[in-house]
Amino acid sequence: MKNWILSLAGLLFFGVCIAKTKTPIQQTNQGELPTLYYGGNIITMEGKQEKKAEAVVTMGTKIVFVGSLKAAQKKYKNLQKIDLKGQTMMPGFIEQHLHPLLGALFLTMPAIAPEDWQTPTKLYKAALTREAYMAKLKDEFANRKDKTGVFYSWGYQQLWHGPLTRSMLDEVSATIPIAIWHRSCHEFFVNSAFLKKYDIDEAAVAKAPEDARKQINFEKGHFYENGAMVYLLPKIFADFASPEKMKEGVGLMVKYLHHNGVTAYNEPGALLDASLAKLYNDELNKANVPMLSTFIAEGNTTYMSKGDGALAMAETTLSTFPKGGKVFFLPKQVKLLMDGSIISQLMQMKAGYTDGHQGEWMLKPELMEKATKLFWDAGYQIHIHVNGDEGLEVLLGCIERRMKENPRKDHRTVIVHFANSTDEQVKKLAALGCIVSANPYYVTGFSEKFSQYGLGQERAESMVRIGPAEKLGVSISLHSDLPMAPSNPLYLVWCAVTRKADDGKQFRPDLAISRHKAIQAITINAAYSWRMEDKIGSIKVGKEATFTFLDKNPYQVAIDDLKNIQVKATVFQGKMFPVEN
Repeated sequence: MKNWILSLAGLLFFGVCIAKTKTPIQQTNQGELPTLYYGGNIITMEGKQEKKAEAVVTMGTKIVFVGSLKAAQKKYKNLQKIDLKGQTMMPGFIEQHLHPLLGALFLTMPAIAPEDWQTPTKLYKAALTREAYMAKLKDEFANRKDKTGVFYSWGYQQLWHGPLTRSMLDEVSATIPIAIWHRSCHEFFVNSAFLKKYDIDEAAVAKAPEDARKQINFEKGHFYENGAMVYLLPKIFADFASPEKMKEGVGLMVKYLHHNGVTAYNEPGALLDASLAKLYNDELNKANVPMLSTFIAEGNTTYMSKGDGALAMAETTLSTFPKGGKVFFLPKQVKLLMDGSIISQLMQMKAGYTDGHQGEWMLKPELMEKATKLFWDAGYQIHIHVNGDEGLEVLLGCIERRMKENPRKDHRTVIVHFANSTDEQVKKLAALGCIVSANPYYVTGFSEKFSQYGLGQERAESMVRIGPAEKLGVSISLHSDLPMAPSNPLYLVWCAVTRKADDGKQFRPDLAISRHKAIQAITINAAYSWRMEDKIGSIKVGKEATFTFLDKNPYQVAIDDLKNIQVKATVFQGKMFPVEN
């Protein structure tokens, strides 16, 4: 149980549609003969521009031929044939960064957020004002199924929904415990009954670790960043994230990802005890789960608690899962976290915030210096969550010192999220050999509101500065950080190339990336960010026979139609898995 809590704590230092899939994912077995794919647009993602092949042949789990249809039929006489009938076949889409623990949990509670959220059981319409939020909260509470247990809801964001305090939640109920999980997943707001249930009073808070105590407002019932992760979660975990909820939620997440064409994903910052590892192994290794589930060791909480002992803990992750399955830790890779959440506006900004509030450090600069040195010198690839331009400045200083002390040619340090930066910082990270995993939804979902509150127009509209990074040759991947954004790769491509909100308003189109770079970012460049480019990410002889089939070619549709392309099926390691639309 303790490591389940640490796992969630490590994760959280960090208009969605969920597929209405009511039946289990069914696979179609292609049998033992070589399988020929032909008759459509086969996009290999090999090369600097769109590259096509007439035919692909697979044998078992591997690709054995890519080329012309005539040559394929000449070389292989006895074939199973799959006519694409004009559909587009691509390498299987890759979700570079999401959190199954968070994804599973948010699916088990009502969503009251600034966007529409379609879950497998209900469409939760957006709440765009304080009045709308409180009305929906009271309605969900009144209609809850569990009339006596803790009531949880996810999605509150103060810039749309106004202040939220313990006294306001007491007005919803003075007797039933209520906990509101912030849209960022970094904060909780609770009522008095909740505090009473978990024996939390001012004397108890006074005994919390200093970093946590500073991020608790007891009077308002507000627990944020370390106050939420280090102090509150251990007390509430049994109710908040029971194994039963996790099992249900993981199943829903798999169906959702499959619906959107995802064939591999990664959870960065995973710290799993035996029970959670068993749940993942049992559920995600099932035959009808058509995707790789990969993990990266958590370094933040382990470094804060164990110091240099965090390295030994990271080394042990490779034995977490049985070898040979589709669930595994990536070797010699670790996740660290620099500053606070962008959705909570707790990132560290050079010029501060327009309303005067302050950002937060997740790992203080002096500890980040030591942690990066520990893992760098041990040869690790480091993935580092950073959202503010001040956070990025500190981080790039750390990487610069690592390179001077111990130069590494192919370190592939990943700048994760890449929310706020300057042109000078982009040039510096390129010169240092860093790569970027960006969340382009920050612009789509938050630029307009952040222009009005906190950042101002210039900084808010300049978030996710990946266009300049592309021009400098930086390898870029895209991710959702589910549930921070939709885990829908083609929607993320649309966000990255248009920089539009869902209502059509556009923000700094000069900072957008090209269509080709965005499609690389959900295929071969995402694989590169995990050091798996020799196995997945493109259609090439010797790689895994894993593909995503689309009803339209993403290189040929109008830019604004990218998000409307439908996934028709995936092939995972040689086996076909149709998608219900």
